[in-house]
Amino acid sequence: MNELGIEFPDSCKMAKKAREINDRLHNQLNYSILNPDQCLIDWTNSEYNVFRAIEQSRYGKFLANGFPSVDEFINVANQVLNRRKSRAGKSLEHHLSALFDSNGVRYESQVITEGNKKPDFIFPSSAAYHNYSFPTNKLISLAAKTTCKDRWRQILNEADRLKNGYKYLCTLQQGISEKQMDEMKSEKVVLVVPKPYIKSFPQSKQSDIWTIEKFVSFVKETEM
Repeated sequence: MNELGIEFPDSCKMAKKAREINDRLHNQLNYSILNPDQCLIDWTNSEYNVFRAIEQSRYGKFLANGFPSVDEFINVANQVLNRRKSRAGKSLEHHLSALFDSNGVRYESQVITEGNKKPDFIFPSSAAYHNYSFPTNKLISLAAKTTCKDRWRQILNEADRLKNGYKYLCTLQQGISEKQMDEMKSEKVVLVVPKPYIKSFPQSKQSDIWTIEKFVSFVKETEM
């Protein structure tokens, strides 16, 4: 932990360190290939623990000493909350990238599409997406959102070439309502969720949800 320092490292470095710590502790050689669903959960949990330790080091003295005013308390609280939200979103993207890399999947992240939009992931590449002779049915987009809520609608128009096809959304949110899932299905949005989390969804909708492993296999087959 000392090498990370008291100040917060950038999100990519912190995610990488969390994966290294987790994989050493559990001897998880090739775990990202053999069980990508549980691997994603383990990585995100490890990073959260790393983040909380750094957070405690950074802000512990403020909590111990108290605050001179309500304004100072609100200022620190806002810093903590904003950093947590920012880290969570970037964390999922970083860990998914690591999974795709280890599984030999071709992709690019934050590709600029029409109207300067940026899908989280495009498979196989930006060049393929912007090459109109490249078959549209060989293109895939994936959004990564720690929580969905109403934000899932943001992904519907991120890639014009794929607007009439399926859009894939990886989330760590559990227990999305039947109504919201029906809305997603009507817009051709396919949820991609770590397998252990699927049981938290309405039973009638569980068969519509893809696991991480299924999505990776689908991309591999599409890229063949």
